[in-house]
Amino acid sequence: MATTQQVPKIDYQPLQLPARKPLSRDAPLRWLREGWRYWRAMPLASFVYGLVFALIGAGITWLGLSKPQFIFTFWTGFLLVGPFFAMGLYRIAQQWDQGNKPSLRRCWQVMGEQRTMVGLFSVLLGLIMVAWIRVSTLAVALYVGSVASPSAVLSVLSSAEGLGFIATLFGVGALFAAGMFLLTAWSLPMVIDGKVDFATALASSVKAVIEQPGPMLVWAGLVTLLTLTGMLTFFLGFVVLFPLLGYATWAGFKELFGAPEVEAYSDLRSSSGGYRNR
Repeated sequence: MATTQQVPKIDYQPLQLPARKPLSRDAPLRWLREGWRYWRAMPLASFVYGLVFALIGAGITWLGLSKPQFIFTFWTGFLLVGPFFAMGLYRIAQQWDQGNKPSLRRCWQVMGEQRTMVGLFSVLLGLIMVAWIRVSTLAVALYVGSVASPSAVLSVLSSAEGLGFIATLFGVGALFAAGMFLLTAWSLPMVIDGKVDFATALASSVKAVIEQPGPMLVWAGLVTLLTLTGMLTFFLGFVVLFPLLGYATWAGFKELFGAPEVEAYSDLRSSSGGYRNR
């Protein structure tokens, strides 16, 4: 007579997410003020970082002139991965909080120290960007077709088909942007903080956004407004705005997840009146 073996029960443990503090609706405004204080405290590093980002955006625009119907795709695809480029800014702000002299070289060393996490996020953001390019290219093919000059693109966009293209592009783009915001609003600062794994960082970011929709919608609106401002200035405004948003995100991360050791270092720096050279 055959005997049956009892399958051992698997005990699944839920992810242990970092505790999150309640936020007031005006918290994002405090983050921007704090971001501006970081900017003024480290003007050279901030200017260089913002200038590099703006030049990359301007270069993408220049390359896109040969295919003007795709220029919106290039712009928005570049901005979708903007949070990844901001990781260096989080590290700069962290160095300042800890009382160390900010260094662009050291800020990128964290990429090597957290190469597994950085690699996973690179794959994730790369897949999202590829998906966006595929979807937006399909929208261009359906509504705009092949045009040869910027003036022809403007002419097409003023037509009924062009308005449909704009509505479709912005509608689908909003969905991609919302997904990116959920996944990366707070997970990338966690990479710099270095205390959680990839899955925990993603889950923590999504959870933090969903459970406090009021301040998160305000923050998303401010990010959108400042991003549009940077785009309307043909990326020149990003020289100031990109570091500002990066620093403000780090300030929000500190307030939301309450990094006591960072705050302690920040208080120490304020009381000592400077930073330590390391």
